[in-house]
Amino acid sequence: MRHISNPNRIAASIIFIFTGIVIFFTLFGICSANISLTLYTEESANSHYTDKDGKLKGYVYELVLEMQKRMGDTTPITMAPWARGYHFAITEPNTAIFSTTFTEERRPLFKWVGPVSASVWIFYAKAGSGIKLETLDDARSLKSIGTYRDDVWDIFLKDQGFTNVESARVDYLNLKKLMADRISVWASTLDRTPEIAKNLGISMDMIEPVLKVMEKGLFIAFNKDTSDDIVNRWQNTYNEVLADGTMEAIYKKWNVTVPTYEIPQIP
Repeated sequence: MRHISNPNRIAASIIFIFTGIVIFFTLFGICSANISLTLYTEESANSHYTDKDGKLKGYVYELVLEMQKRMGDTTPITMAPWARGYHFAITEPNTAIFSTTFTEERRPLFKWVGPVSASVWIFYAKAGSGIKLETLDDARSLKSIGTYRDDVWDIFLKDQGFTNVESARVDYLNLKKLMADRISVWASTLDRTPEIAKNLGISMDMIEPVLKVMEKGLFIAFNKDTSDDIVNRWQNTYNEVLADGTMEAIYKKWNVTVPTYEIPQIP
C-alpha cells in the first residue's frame, strides 16, 4: 500500500526549512555588520588631527564619527604615521584609512567610500627664491623636491621618474628644510600647508606656490578583501549623511566645501 504523506507534516517541514534559511541569513548579516574593523588616520591639517590636549579633531574626523554613530559602529580610530597606516590598509582585511587620495594606480588596491575631501597638489618654494615652474617637467631640473614618505605625492613623482625627490618621515620636516634652503620646493597640498606653517610659527608670506599640478578627491579606503556588505553599509551611511545636510553642516563649521567627486568604481 502506497504511503500518503500528511499535508500538515509537509507544511510544517517547509515552514521549518524556510525559518532556518531566514535565521541563517539574518545571523550572517549580523555577523557581517559586527566584523571587527581597524580604522587608521593621520595628522592632516584641519581634516583630522590631534589637538594640544591629545584629542582627535577635524571635519573629516567628525564626519566619520557621525557615520559610525548611525551604524552603531564603535571601532576606535587610530592615529598613525601615513606609511604605517597605509601599509596595514593594503595588507590587512577589514582595515581602512582616511583620508586617502584616489588615483587610477590605487583604484584596484582598495574599496572606496566617500568622497570626504579634496586635495589640490601644489609645489611651494621659499618666498624670493626666484623659482618659476610652468609645467611638471620643469621640476625635473630642480636640485631637490621635498615629499612626505609614501604619500600619494611621493609615489606619484617617483612613478613619473623623478630622481630629485627627498622623502621625509613627517611632512612638517619638509617646510623646515625649505626654510633652511635644504630643498628647492615642497610638494604639498592647499589644505594642509597653512596648518603645518601655523604649527611651526611660519607665516604663509614666507613661502609661495609656484605650480598647481592637479586636484584629486580623497576617500575612506578599505582593504580590498573587506566584505562588500561592510563597504556598502559605510557608503550607504555616507550617502544618508550627505543627503540630509549633516555633512554640509559639519563642514560649514570648519569653512570647508563638501567635495563633489564621483565615487570610483572598479570595472
